[in-house]
Amino acid sequence: KQHLSLLWEELVSHVVQYPQPVGDGLDSVTRLRMEAYAKLQEQERIQLEREEEQHMLMQSGASSGDLFWSALQPWQVWTFAGLLVLLLAIWFWRKRGCEAEISSEEEKEKEKEEVEEEEEEIWAYDLRWLLDERIQWPVHDLQTGCNRTMALIDSFTSIIGRALAGTFYPVLQQAIGFGSAFEGWTAREEEILYRVLIPLSPPIGHTFHLERDTDQQKPGRNFRVRVELECNCPEENEGVNLLCFLHHPDVVRRSTRQPNLLDSLCTGFYLDVHKIVLWFCALVRASWRRLPQSRSWHLVLQASARSCNLRLNNNQESFLVKVLFGVQRHTSDIFITSRPRGAQTPSTMWPETYAIAETKFFTHMARQTPQDSSHLKCLQLLARVLAHKDFPFHSVKTIIMQMLNTVPVSRWHRRYFLLQLSDALEQLHLSLKEKHLDHFILGNQRLPEEIRLPQDVQRARPPNLFYALIQDPDAPPRQCKPTLICTIAWQECWPMASFSGGLLSVPKPLFLSW
Repeated sequence: KQHLSLLWEELVSHVVQYPQPVGDGLDSVTRLRMEAYAKLQEQERIQLEREEEQHMLMQSGASSGDLFWSALQPWQVWTFAGLLVLLLAIWFWRKRGCEAEISSEEEKEKEKEEVEEEEEEIWAYDLRWLLDERIQWPVHDLQTGCNRTMALIDSFTSIIGRALAGTFYPVLQQAIGFGSAFEGWTAREEEILYRVLIPLSPPIGHTFHLERDTDQQKPGRNFRVRVELECNCPEENEGVNLLCFLHHPDVVRRSTRQPNLLDSLCTGFYLDVHKIVLWFCALVRASWRRLPQSRSWHLVLQASARSCNLRLNNNQESFLVKVLFGVQRHTSDIFITSRPRGAQTPSTMWPETYAIAETKFFTHMARQTPQDSSHLKCLQLLARVLAHKDFPFHSVKTIIMQMLNTVPVSRWHRRYFLLQLSDALEQLHLSLKEKHLDHFILGNQRLPEEIRLPQDVQRARPPNLFYALIQDPDAPPRQCKPTLICTIAWQECWPMASFSGGLLSVPKPLFLSW
């Protein structure tokens, strides 16, 4: 092929260089055609050379491979094959080992999950035992009792209000339930006590002015309610109106045949708690038969100087209602009430109370915490344990309220019951040891917005609830060491054989190690 291509090139070049003479008209056309043909032949020649080179390269590669395998001895070929098989075996063995290791880890993880589920079932069973068997819950539903109590007091205030229309006695406002029963727990095992506050407002022609008691010897914040007659004369002609309570009280008394409030329920110019209680009890006794509840319940009025106590019973159950009276401070949730403060509380003294705000706080937290929250269970259990230990339980309630206000609401789930119980007792122990526990309402800047406080209450310095322990070491709890109180409470709350070997893994409170 190579010789033929060279011969063909020589022939073409001879024809191009020495063309045959032709006519003048065809000479230029023939030359152009011959040049085009020559270019085509040149391209074919280049293509043939490239194909020849590729063919020679393929032949040389095949020959080198044959030379390589032909150069190897048979034992070298078998050695190479053996190494290849060995590598494949090692790779397969390592793959099987990894799969077995992964499978073993999955089995261990599954066994761990099964153990955790079993422990969770044991925890749930023991916790149900503690909550259902150890804690004695009220026989009657508290919410039903609260509704029944409020219906009873509302019936009384409605009938009495109609009877007092046109008189100059205090106006009875809508009753407010407060205290443990309305918060969802109770320290009583049988007969439940429901506390109710009836706010009082001045009648027509009278005003109430609250005066702070400045006697530092008396505990707490105390007030007196000064009653003043109100002028209802025209501004430009004072004393013209003959029915003005301020300028013509005798004329008003004769025309209405009704005494004013200063003549009936006051001592001097101040509202008297004892007279208020006697007056209301007389109205209750006179109106009882007009109530629908009188057909199925028997009412007994129990004497008390600063509250009206009602005991109602039938053939199956009974309950107590303690009715207190108060005056609201501005439009807040703080009231001054007839609740006693000490053994010798003067009849014109009205101590400031924060129980309404506390009950409102528990109502707020009931909407925030989980449905099966443990905070009421902690209160219920501790109330039963410390009920007969001569211990001021309001301090325990204060600790629970402080924890509710700081601990995330999700941590009050039922599964954290024992943990929160342990934390509450630990905090109680530290407070008793340091003889210091701040009041929860007074001076608290972190209360929910719906709880309304007067500015002086909000800005006040929180009093120390254990201040009496500093002044009198023998004050209640009498001669009881903090560790002893909390240890007794913990042991009665959780009567397992030992803290470290019990079924529940609950951290041992620090005070048990001191």
